[in-house]
Amino acid sequence: MRTKVPHNVLTISELTKRPNRLNAEVIGVGDLLLTDDMIKKLRASSSMFNKSTYVQVLYDGIRYNVEGVDRLRSGQYRISLISTSALMTLTGALNSVVNLDKIDAI
Repeated sequence: MRTKVPHNVLTISELTKRPNRLNAEVIGVGDLLLTDDMIKKLRASSSMFNKSTYVQVLYDGIRYNVEGVDRLRSGQYRISLISTSALMTLTGALNSVVNLDKIDAI
């Protein structure tokens, strides 16, 4: 006879009440080198779940959170960042430093 094992499922509100055990990493725009490992970290930072490392990008004294990482047809990557006052877009190829594409005020 099988016994029923309860699943440990947390709601989003329960997740936000749990202590934050993330490793924060702040990187300047000029120091952001797009390696495979960095792209994985950036994509994990844009996800709401299963984070182990949280990356923020520092530009002009403002910390930006990662909103999304997209691979373009040209093979380059577009990184969308957001802060409380602005949106920023970075572009760059694999194994190169990113370029600042644009900054828009919110």
